[in-house]
Amino acid sequence: MQLRHLISRIRGESKTVGLDIGHRMAKVAVVGHKQGEERGVLLALEHDIIPEGVIVDNEIRNVSVLMDKIYSLLSRAMPGGLDGDYVISVNWTSGILCDRILVKPLPKVPENELILQTAMGKSPFDDAGNILDYSIMERREDGIEAMIVAAKKEGLISWINLFQALNIKLFAIDVDAFVLGNAYAFSKMPSDTSYSGLPHADDDEDESILLLNIGYSKSYAAFLRNGYFTTARSILGGSVRDLQEQMSGPLNISFDKSAELLMGGNGVRESGLDQSKVKSVMEFVFEEIAMKVDTALRYFSSSDNYRKPSKIMVAGGGSNITGLTQFLANRLSLEAVRLNPFKAVQVDKNRFPKMDWNSAANIYTVALGLALRRF
Repeated sequence: MQLRHLISRIRGESKTVGLDIGHRMAKVAVVGHKQGEERGVLLALEHDIIPEGVIVDNEIRNVSVLMDKIYSLLSRAMPGGLDGDYVISVNWTSGILCDRILVKPLPKVPENELILQTAMGKSPFDDAGNILDYSIMERREDGIEAMIVAAKKEGLISWINLFQALNIKLFAIDVDAFVLGNAYAFSKMPSDTSYSGLPHADDDEDESILLLNIGYSKSYAAFLRNGYFTTARSILGGSVRDLQEQMSGPLNISFDKSAELLMGGNGVRESGLDQSKVKSVMEFVFEEIAMKVDTALRYFSSSDNYRKPSKIMVAGGGSNITGLTQFLANRLSLEAVRLNPFKAVQVDKNRFPKMDWNSAANIYTVALGLALRRF
């Protein structure tokens, strides 16, 4: 396996394996890269359910069960061998901190030391249990602007140990909010031109985009400005599970039936429910999440005098909720569309004859965003 991997490297070929391991589901996307080609080729997509309690707030609580799940998942995705460059993500809403800081250079003090020292002087980044990392966003006349990220040390070590036990080398651990920005940027890439990973020359320099990730158990709004991640805010009470609970109570239906109703199924309609009441409850639920998103928009626009985002890109399982994207567009007076990560890669649909691409766009956005990276 290692020899085959080395030969591919010599030929200018590589393969990135993106693993999005959440609290409810694990997803893997495999993308092949060739030297001189900006767009990778989609090689595999697989997912599996994670039993409840195995992962809690980014911390692994049952190592043996998770190892079996991941090994089985990877074996299905890559039956010829598990070689590749592995990248995993951690959930932004589970113990991850991020912020922008401005650092003024000091003589004889290395840049990296200065940034990390400044970060450790800011609460809650000063917690000794955190691991810090940073990325320089811009070198300005008044200093160096950097994005700092902190994650709980114990949680990250548990993930590293897991993959060491699987005999798999991790090339990177990313944050899913950053990954969504990566997937969005690559999805804008014209199919007939190269892409540098930087904002397009014809983009508005002050363009702002809201990436709304509606997951099963957690949701957040991530903001991009001029193609770069700026900040993110949790949308409390805005997950798919929260919406199901808000539907099932007033309508006196089961949790499963509320999911079917949200996703446009016919079973609830056939059960004899009052359709006017269904419509009223659904509009109330949609209005609740729209108000939360509007609050996040106002916060973003007021900070550093940023302009209101020009577009909402909806991702996650919630992007499949019937009518929600259109409701948000009308209620917030913004263009709102579902994020389609498959625009970022070459896809031979003959390789995936049974794939439901509509559902896949919601399931694999983060995994594919990870797999778009090359090393």
